[in-house]
Amino acid sequence: MPAMEALFSTSAPFVVPSEVDFFSIIVGVVTGALCGCGRKLDIVGCIVAGLLTAYGGGIIRDLLLQDEGIYFMDNPGVVLICIALAAFVFYFRGWFARLDRSLFVLDAFSVALFALAGANKAFQCGEGVVMVVLLGAITSVGGGALRDVCTGVVPSVFRSSNYYAVAGVAGSVAFAALAFAGVPLIVAAVACVAVVVALRCLSVRYGWTTAAEADYYPYVSRGARKVRDAAKGLIDRHRPS
Repeated sequence: MPAMEALFSTSAPFVVPSEVDFFSIIVGVVTGALCGCGRKLDIVGCIVAGLLTAYGGGIIRDLLLQDEGIYFMDNPGVVLICIALAAFVFYFRGWFARLDRSLFVLDAFSVALFALAGANKAFQCGEGVVMVVLLGAITSVGGGALRDVCTGVVPSVFRSSNYYAVAGVAGSVAFAALAFAGVPLIVAAVACVAVVVALRCLSVRYGWTTAAEADYYPYVSRGARKVRDAAKGLIDRHRPS
């Protein structure tokens, strides 16, 4: 059983299987190209939108880590597959419209796997808790943010929406907490994916959204006035006549 012992070892590095990386990239390309179709981009625009969604977060992560090169450049064959798939989406977008629910679930897993890839790579590079969480979150949503910026839309991570960036951050926190606690990394990886997928799906199911506005000043100001008036009254009652 040496393979199982290595898998659950607390010291052995956890390597995200290439098939998992490929799955998340493919889903990113499809969702990005569909987003480009929805925004009336031409075929070049849809291909670029797909590539940005699939690779954008990982490129930002690798540039910040400056450790093992850019993942995007290590697999040119996968890039060609992504270009072909984005073109397919552009010309057969009607077929994908019937897969809306399935694509959402796949997209939730894709975000989760991107978060895992970012957090795990940062951990393997010796980064601390803060950077592991930050790079996990950036990898999970960075591609979508770059796509939105390039298409002239405020990125969804900056707008009131169902949990997207929140889910990526939560999954990265789960991974970092378990990894730095000495838990086997495969367990931390499963926890990361489970947290992201659960939060993403539950937020849509129950309509949980991030707030577009939050101003607690009126409540704090009102409370401060009450405390001030109470203190003044107390002083007045005990002031010598």
